[in-house]
Amino acid sequence: MKNLIALTLLLAATAFAAGAKVPAAVDRAVGQIKAAPAIDVECTINGHAASATLCGDMFAFDFGQARVFYDGQTQWSYSPADKEVTVFTPTAAELAESNPLRILSRLASDYSGAAVGGRPNTVRLSALNPKNQINEVTVTFNPQTGWPTEMTIISGGSRAELRNFRFAPSKTKKPVEAFRFQAPKGTTINDLR
Repeated sequence: MKNLIALTLLLAATAFAAGAKVPAAVDRAVGQIKAAPAIDVECTINGHAASATLCGDMFAFDFGQARVFYDGQTQWSYSPADKEVTVFTPTAAELAESNPLRILSRLASDYSGAAVGGRPNTVRLSALNPKNQINEVTVTFNPQTGWPTEMTIISGGSRAELRNFRFAPSKTKKPVEAFRFQAPKGTTINDLR
């Protein structure tokens, strides 16, 4: 779950940073994110490969040891090691913590941001409420493209280091089927709907 939160904050931090007095290139990244019908993101989280596809309210995340899919109504959380998938209809609160687009709508009111002295193109976001699940996010941006190059997320006692970002905005929406999990043969299905 911590990896999921880290990657979903990727776009949220980018959008908030535009209002945090960082370089103008960030505005371009924010515009690209908002304008793209879909976006693919690849990175490493604490040295492990991770990827995400976002399209409107739908998303798919792959962390290697876990995969999460949401088609706008149903969510699938799959553990390849356990060959087990949990299927459920997330509550509004669960979506607010995992869907990047919903996080975007809360971030400006839940965090304050400031440039980090001595680190060009870097902004630190701090939770206004100490009970927030994410305490702090520090993001460094590429001054030419405006896209994040690295990110550190502190949540409770854990720390996630995101690096090696690759962004691929799409000119078309992805089909809903791309956000529905197809269980491999032999998978235990826990349907909680």
